[in-house]
Amino acid sequence: MTLLAVLDPISHTSLFLSVTGGLDRAERRKAALIAVPVAFVILVVFAVIGQYALAAMNISLISFQIAGGIILLIFALSMTLGDKGPAPAAEAGANDAASVAVYPLAVPIIAGPGAMLAIVILMDNNRLTFVEQVETVAMLALNMLILLGLFLSGDAVSRLIGRHGANVLRRVMGIVLAALSINLILEAMAKWLGLPAI
Repeated sequence: MTLLAVLDPISHTSLFLSVTGGLDRAERRKAALIAVPVAFVILVVFAVIGQYALAAMNISLISFQIAGGIILLIFALSMTLGDKGPAPAAEAGANDAASVAVYPLAVPIIAGPGAMLAIVILMDNNRLTFVEQVETVAMLALNMLILLGLFLSGDAVSRLIGRHGANVLRRVMGIVLAALSINLILEAMAKWLGLPAI
């Protein structure tokens, strides 16, 4: 349930439609088929070595969360304030689909700081057995399959709302994403300062 809440397939589908608003059906499908596996691999790698890597570089989870929140905020502002969507409307080609699939879809939208933090906590090497960690990875894979299914069916939603609707949706989701990124930063600051959770 934690992974389902963090990955939030419905919200991510809205963001997917916003980010791929300038792509045609085939390109949007390609972006989905690239973004979800890339995000899955990133999260699995982070699940396995994330705790060790952060400790080796002397980076706290709080610092990581703040940095991730700032990156997410920058992208959210570009979605909200930009004159164009993340992908050029008329010129989006195969390279654009692949590029958009990796950034911003795979990272930081799907495999964002929230998901990375959640997977590190759920894979806690000091607390969980190997079998429990394998179960966590299996649940991550299941959640990613759900996300992929929603992304691939997103074209029907895109046809329903049209280009102008997609533009409005992009800006609205940019505001939501900005709020989420601010929340990540404030939560980390609250932990650092020992304040009550926000």
